Amino acid sequence: MLRKLVTLGQKLINKKIGENKMADSFKCLACNSNKYHMVLDMGEVPLANAFVQNSEDTADQNREPLSLVMCLECDLLQIKDEVDRTKLFSNYLWMTSTSSGAKTHAENLSEHLWKRFGNNEKKPFLVEVASNDGFFLEHYRDAGFDILGVDPSNFAEEANARGLPSIRDFFGVDVVNKILETREKPEVMVARNVLGHSSELQDLVAGMQKLLSAEGTLVLELPYAYMLRAELQYDTIFHEHLSYLTVGSLHNLFKRYQLKITNVDFVHMNGGSLICEVMHENSKVASNDQAMLAFEKFIGLNTVNGWENFAKDVNKQRKDLVALLTDLKNKGHKVVSYGAAAKFMTMLNYCDIGPDLVAACGDANTRKQGLLCPGVHIPVVSPKELIDMSPDFILIGAWNFKDEIISVMRNKYNFKGEFIMPLPYPEIID
Repeated sequence: MLRKLVTLGQKLINKKIGENKMADSFKCLACNSNKYHMVLDMGEVPLANAFVQNSEDTADQNREPLSLVMCLECDLLQIKDEVDRTKLFSNYLWMTSTSSGAKTHAENLSEHLWKRFGNNEKKPFLVEVASNDGFFLEHYRDAGFDILGVDPSNFAEEANARGLPSIRDFFGVDVVNKILETREKPEVMVARNVLGHSSELQDLVAGMQKLLSAEGTLVLELPYAYMLRAELQYDTIFHEHLSYLTVGSLHNLFKRYQLKITNVDFVHMNGGSLICEVMHENSKVASNDQAMLAFEKFIGLNTVNGWENFAKDVNKQRKDLVALLTDLKNKGHKVVSYGAAAKFMTMLNYCDIGPDLVAACGDANTRKQGLLCPGVHIPVVSPKELIDMSPDFILIGAWNFKDEIISVMRNKYNFKGEFIMPLPYPEIID
């Protein structure tokens, strides 16, 4: 009888907490807990950058589990199952310099950093973590900073060849020790869209804490998980993005490493991002994240209940998008897409959208042109080739560059058709 009562009680508890689980295979990136809540299970999908040469190429056949969970100890949203990061970054295809929006952002950010931290008498030392092809490094250098980049991808070597000093490695304590053998601690560190990509989050933050000078400032730019929920940005969930951050989860993480957030700004880059300034805990500058913490508490952003309807809303978006594309096809319209971004690969595979519904995907990145999208095998073509197909509709894959894409297609390529915005729900726009 006692055993039956215990079993019944456990069933009631499980029903109450929904998908709360413990798993030996899961270890929180920030606190090592194995307790998590399942937020969204997307099944098994190919790696977002596993573009293939042709339909016989098997590079994209290795599908990996993809699910978003919340740690029940520190509230960090993260991918449950990690993929070997050498698979992700050994032949990385995303180049910062391919977007004109990124160029404008680089100019604005470098100008802002120089106004905040510049010194005409001495070049302040700036280290950029995950410096990619050195595009932002070049702007920091031109603004007046003494620069050094660290990046694990093949682009670090290209940056070096262009005279932008870069270390090809994953940033962490070991790399910091090497830097400190020959350099002083930097006054400024920049990490754009880095924390969410790191499978060694604790080592990354420990390295930042160790390298940053006593009164130095770490400037972080990162996608805001509030936008993931509010705008149904589920396509930003892919294997390279391991964690999805809020001010609350950042606050908890930095506190473990004697760091504090001294300023928080919201910007519209990449669909909604935070720019945070972080300093050592004993810095004279006061912490300034209380208002954002109160906001997140009010909307339940760092709670299981706050994400209760997310999976249901995502599934509705998937059904609506496929229904719209199918209807357009049945009416004889030709639909193509633009922006072969990693996020779009998530959407295509999760929605099972292939070349029968979307004939091609245009992209300005020449490294992707001539390849097939992973999993669904939609051909990637140049913008001109896309327009030469005489499409009626363009599905915007890189929706975070919506205005730029529409402007280029209208003004440069004279596209007269209509556009489809997929998120938060499918919408046809002029």
